[in-house]
Amino acid sequence: MTSGDGKVLASFVGALGAVTSPADLTTVLTDTLATMGFRHACYHVVRLEGTGHRLPYVMHNYGESWAEHYFKEGYLDVDPILQSRPDRILPFFWRDAVEVESLSKLQIRLFEEAADAGVREGYSVPIPGMHGDYATLSVIADDVKGGDALVAEKANLLHLMAIYFDRRARSPLINANMTSRRQKTLLSPREQEMLRWTAEGKTSGEISSIVRISVKSVESHLENAKRKLGTYSKTHAVVVALTRGLLTM
Repeated sequence: MTSGDGKVLASFVGALGAVTSPADLTTVLTDTLATMGFRHACYHVVRLEGTGHRLPYVMHNYGESWAEHYFKEGYLDVDPILQSRPDRILPFFWRDAVEVESLSKLQIRLFEEAADAGVREGYSVPIPGMHGDYATLSVIADDVKGGDALVAEKANLLHLMAIYFDRRARSPLINANMTSRRQKTLLSPREQEMLRWTAEGKTSGEISSIVRISVKSVESHLENAKRKLGTYSKTHAVVVALTRGLLTM
């Protein structure tokens, strides 16, 4: 992330901490993303811990008429974007999650009507929990033609924003005991520190200068954290640690 992205994230996190209602949370989310070039945003709790059904718990700025139509027509139960690989952990473009030839007539109608409502060419960030709970944050760029480039530029920032927003928005809805005592002590204080600086967009070299240890030591702590969390990158480790409640900012 750039220093500018770091400022956006810090402002976003601060604003989230100051609000108390779902409406205000939605405003913070959609207003922040609008300044980044995303005209639409939708946060959706797809499944809560201990339940096997989808939930119409959504925060969005698609417009009330489209949302009402979406639920009235039963699209929640057939939406391919929400149905695609519930174990998915990596962000994806909607077009990559849909097999056009396998769509039902109802699903085709859903996409046609969504396009008419301006809900198309989206990008989703899955937010899996520890016990089967699952949410997504989806965005749609102002400029459809330049949307891929914008997503590529802001992918890491979007991923972190999704995690922060999910922790703020979903916490009243999920079991407070998501993490056991053993899980909460999984990461050492130094590993948590390295992940916090990584979340701020710092490189290993910059972290080394800040905490006054060698770059090799920084990388060693980050590798240990990645191994413990079963992640493939430093950013992924930050995301998983935040999701599990193992890291606070």
